[in-house]
Amino acid sequence: MCHGDYIRFLVAVEADPALRKALRRASRGLVTLGDLVDFAAGHGYRFTEADIPLATAQPVGCGSD
Repeated sequence: MCHGDYIRFLVAVEADPALRKALRRASRGLVTLGDLVDFAAGHGYRFTEADIPLATAQPVGCGSD
């Protein structure tokens, strides 16, 4: 797999209101990158934790005063 598969998932979330709503409903339970991978797989998107750029998954500005 590659980062492109993860990017396709992100684009689909923005384009598909039902998928966006499902992601919002599930968001409290998505604690790890693996949880996100599992959620995406349940909606037909295949990528691995390694495909998710970690900089994207990190909060911006936390603790950088």
